[in-house]
Amino acid sequence: MVATQLLTTLLVATLAATSSAADGNTATTYTHTDGSDAVTYYAEAGQRVLNDTSSNRSSSAVAFGKTTSKSGECIVADPTEYITNEELDWVWEHRIGPNADTSDKANWNVMANKNFIMDHLVANNGSMNYCVRWDSTNTLSKTVASKFQNILTRHYNEWNKWLKGYNCWPFEDIKVNMVGFATKDASLLDWTDDSIGQIYEGNLDASEGVPQCPDECYRFYDSVNNVWSDASACKGEPFDVFLRMSQNIEYGFGYDWGQEVSLKKMLENINDKNMVYIGHEIGHGFGLPDFYVDKDKPSRDFPSSIMMAFSSITITPSDGWMLRRVLDHVSLKNHSSSMREMELRVPHSENMWVSALESADELCRVQINECESKT
Repeated sequence: MVATQLLTTLLVATLAATSSAADGNTATTYTHTDGSDAVTYYAEAGQRVLNDTSSNRSSSAVAFGKTTSKSGECIVADPTEYITNEELDWVWEHRIGPNADTSDKANWNVMANKNFIMDHLVANNGSMNYCVRWDSTNTLSKTVASKFQNILTRHYNEWNKWLKGYNCWPFEDIKVNMVGFATKDASLLDWTDDSIGQIYEGNLDASEGVPQCPDECYRFYDSVNNVWSDASACKGEPFDVFLRMSQNIEYGFGYDWGQEVSLKKMLENINDKNMVYIGHEIGHGFGLPDFYVDKDKPSRDFPSSIMMAFSSITITPSDGWMLRRVLDHVSLKNHSSSMREMELRVPHSENMWVSALESADELCRVQINECESKT
């Protein structure tokens, strides 16, 4: 458990420090953008383990590889470097596809879950609504809380770089909205207005006693009734996922419900461009698994990725291509440049994917031409 005194010190230090990452619409300037990752040791399963959990260096350049789709169709491709097509096929077959052994809790079937980030983005036209769950007895300042939106937006769009222009994915940018802050006691927040999200006080979940936004505001896909939940009773704005910061964990967890991360780590690195535990846990929300031990990897020398946490602080081509494979399998059953001709998996409404994507037809055609000129 993290000591209260340490957390208080971190909060004070964070407020006193001059932020290298400006908030709002001001241009962001990061320091220490050069250099390389420092490797502390190599794990038993072969992957490197880095010394740091955050950095200001840029992530890997996005590449389109070798195009396998026909001219005029949505761009679909195979990698030509860093990760192999065989490795991607193995990950799909053994870790996240319909044939994965889900009796092993490290695996899941992304085809069976319609509540992942891609589903929400399509349903919400490229945006995600967040509830912040302040799981701490320390006071959260508005200055610090105001940084959460930019942190999440930045990491979502690092992932989205590998989607835009690929397979007619329609969203150029992902927008993150902070719609609620849940706390045990409103006195733990040093502001009282709803300018950065509605404040919810004293609504605790039954299992852990952790503050939460109202159940009636939770917007999720109801797999029993095959319909999105009814959030019409929500007095504020509905949320899709939550960000929980806990003083009782060292790193984090993530899935389709959102991210739970270490409060201590979050505050220590709040002004850094890349936070491995934020990018990593968002990756789980997209449906990507962990790669820590030999049985979970196609080979011992499986290349570094943010999903093999501590082997990379930033999103690598391994992560990007795995995400593209999820899009290939989950979103589209065939590769047609006309969104109206697609057979779609997600029955959110009769034509949810179509309605979200039809407006992107022209954008898709432009992207196809641009991408084909680069391959």
